[in-house]
Amino acid sequence: MSSCQGELPEKAFEVKAVDFDGNVLVDDTISTLKNGFFELWLPRNRAISLRIKGLNRTAGGTIGTFDQSKTCVTTFRLR
Repeated sequence: MSSCQGELPEKAFEVKAVDFDGNVLVDDTISTLKNGFFELWLPRNRAISLRIKGLNRTAGGTIGTFDQSKTCVTTFRLR
């Protein structure tokens, strides 16, 4: 058995996800769970620009929702 614990449990972040066609998929404040992570359900087969803001810092990048894409992304760093 294993478990993961994120560094920022129960914190609120502004999250914006936009696909490459310009469709806004998420534009909301989302709080991390007790384990420090949050979940996003996004449409399949898209490249998505993701921006996360909180604690006076920002993280951003591109994720994919294709068959071979990772379903757990832990590489976004607030800077």
